[in-house]
Amino acid sequence: MGDDTTDFGRACTGSNTALPMKTNTVSRLPTHPFLKKSSIASRRLSPLHATATAVEESPVITKNKAVDALESAFKLDTQPTTVNGAVHSIETFSTNDGPGIRNIVFLQGCSKRCMYCSNPETQLCVNPDMHPELAMTDEEVADMVKKYDMFLRPNDGGLTMSGGEPLVQPEFVRAVFQRVKEIGLTTCLDTSGHGTPASWDRVLPVTDHVMLCLKAMDLNLATKISGASRDANVRARDFARYVRDNYDNIKISLRWVLLKGMTDTDEELKALAEFAKELGPAMTHVQILPYHELGREKYDFLGRTYALDGMEPYPYEDAVKVKETLEEYGVDAVLAKP
Repeated sequence: MGDDTTDFGRACTGSNTALPMKTNTVSRLPTHPFLKKSSIASRRLSPLHATATAVEESPVITKNKAVDALESAFKLDTQPTTVNGAVHSIETFSTNDGPGIRNIVFLQGCSKRCMYCSNPETQLCVNPDMHPELAMTDEEVADMVKKYDMFLRPNDGGLTMSGGEPLVQPEFVRAVFQRVKEIGLTTCLDTSGHGTPASWDRVLPVTDHVMLCLKAMDLNLATKISGASRDANVRARDFARYVRDNYDNIKISLRWVLLKGMTDTDEELKALAEFAKELGPAMTHVQILPYHELGREKYDFLGRTYALDGMEPYPYEDAVKVKETLEEYGVDAVLAKP
């Protein structure tokens, strides 16, 4: 199993500078915008996100010193009082992102450049100490979650960490999940399988549910869709097997975006069903996500090319047929709510 250095370096090179995550044990950072609002935080495009234009669809770069600094920052020698993370936005009362009702924390930073990404402004990795407008501590996130406890607790509800890619910030995710579990709520990781066993082992012990987004089963197609290396897409499957083999308490669901003529073919669906069965009792279902154009206008704002320009939203009636096909192959499938 390889490492993520090339893909991660690509994710964090707005100007060939990766920004290390740090812990905050002394001073408190300025309050995150979400904590200043009484209403639900909405996704936003700040001047910071405009710098994501520097991260283009270029060849995968090699590891550099900036990436070394970021990776070493994840290896904490002491137990901090709080851990800082870069948070893009927070949504409440989701019913599509894990069991029950959930709050979702969308983290900043991603190692992939998916063709259909609805949130390209979350891709750039930033240091929360240098961008306090995005900074939150694990304690602040937990305090926010507590306010919704009575709504989240029924039906195994809780907190989902998404992104971006949450495993780009494993120490922050671990710290938040620890606090959420102390409250008595469930934790869910919405990921594409970034990282290595060392970083996975930081997060998985405090994880109840994993939602793994596979881009395609054919590796050439997965590479095209994800904008990441072939190894990165192999690693996503290795991540699922690693969870299966080492954390029998964690339930896994697979997220599958339907792209017409790409991920809805008989070959793709059959391979997906076979992989789902390979995961055994840990596997719960495949969540089918028909392609949509939400977020399309963000690419114009960022001055970036939208790779699926001209593709129509996936027809609902065809998505129903895909669901039926997977069920015929012996796999439970759930069609995401529109």
